[in-house]
Amino acid sequence: MRSIAEHGLDPGDSFYIIDEAEVGEGYTVVDGNRRLAALKVLCEPSVLQGTELGATVVKKLSKAVEKFDPASLDSISCVLFDSRASADEWILRRHGRGMEGEARIPWGTLEIQRFQKDRTILDVIEFVGKNSAFSNEAWSGIRAELEAKPSVLRRFLDSKKGRDWIGMSVRDEQGLKLPVFSRPPDFVLNVLSKIFEDIHAKRIDTRSHNKSSEIEAYFDSLPPELHPSAKHGKVPVAFRDAEVRDGADRPRQREAVASLVSQADRDKTTKPKAPRPTLAPSRHKFAQPATSKGQALVREASRLRLADTPLSAAFVLRAFLQHSLEKYMTEQGMSMWETNSKGNSVQLQLSAKAERVIKHLIDSNKSTGSDLRGVRRTLTSKTDPASIQALNDYHHDRYDVPAADVLRNAWDTAEPLFIAIYGAP
Repeated sequence: MRSIAEHGLDPGDSFYIIDEAEVGEGYTVVDGNRRLAALKVLCEPSVLQGTELGATVVKKLSKAVEKFDPASLDSISCVLFDSRASADEWILRRHGRGMEGEARIPWGTLEIQRFQKDRTILDVIEFVGKNSAFSNEAWSGIRAELEAKPSVLRRFLDSKKGRDWIGMSVRDEQGLKLPVFSRPPDFVLNVLSKIFEDIHAKRIDTRSHNKSSEIEAYFDSLPPELHPSAKHGKVPVAFRDAEVRDGADRPRQREAVASLVSQADRDKTTKPKAPRPTLAPSRHKFAQPATSKGQALVREASRLRLADTPLSAAFVLRAFLQHSLEKYMTEQGMSMWETNSKGNSVQLQLSAKAERVIKHLIDSNKSTGSDLRGVRRTLTSKTDPASIQALNDYHHDRYDVPAADVLRNAWDTAEPLFIAIYGAP
């Protein structure tokens, strides 16, 4: 009621209604009942009399009415369905999972933080991902676990003990919440790597470490080399800017396509650059496909806005991957079929086609293993949210909807493969 009185009804959110003639005149609202009840009270507060609501609640509701102008709602958007069954199909899509019906596409914790410009958890995960010595396969599993259930990590980083242990704090930079630390980078990395390992191995979770005393006990029980010295460092460093350089093999440092710009060199008057809103950039690092379908897929990929059409973007990405892989296999005379255990000829799965094309590109010196390592790891993974398997799941799963960052990263990861297949522009 307070929201409607202050802002009005959401112009993009219609009531779902059906015509039930046998019940009486008018229509029945089958989705939007909270808004309908709020509107009834706002337009006619006397309906509160005789209800079982307590006096305190009635007083609060009546107060909301004071700020409401009935003339502000001269019309209300509705969608008329021909039956309850047809309406129920869309109601299920709308409320099937997450946020108690507040959103058609449920946001996870990290998506909400991105929207709120809170990098507290995101930058910590990226810091460990970039600097840790975890193998790419191990890191893929750890990252997936953390991104799926970040509440455990959040609990440790929000605790006073955790913040003191690694010298962590959060500073506001033009509306962006940036986590920083004042301990030595290698020490912070080792402590966080241990926490990440324990979360992934299920040695710690929200049940085993719920109280502050349990979190304190965890830190106190760490090995001596993971205990901090008495003093913090002098100058806090942003997690996003920190690098650990000690000669150890750190896979994702080697594979980084661009180094982060140091905080000292940043123009403090410049706002952080927003991520690309579309699945693909407007300019491509590979030559235009020769086929009209390939050209159409590339064109649509550059126009689809991830926030509005995540499922369409996922379908276009998968279609362009399939188109590119099969184009290459046809040109190279590679078979797209194999014989199964029953002796029948069956077409290769898309992930198998990707494996064979990548191997052929490397063996024929059309590309290098290092250039295509990230492509192979992502596309053929069983768990990566940007893998071919995940793209298939987005198509078949009843509720699963990909995050914008996942799709944007999937396209960028696949670019070396497109370059190898189509050549440079």
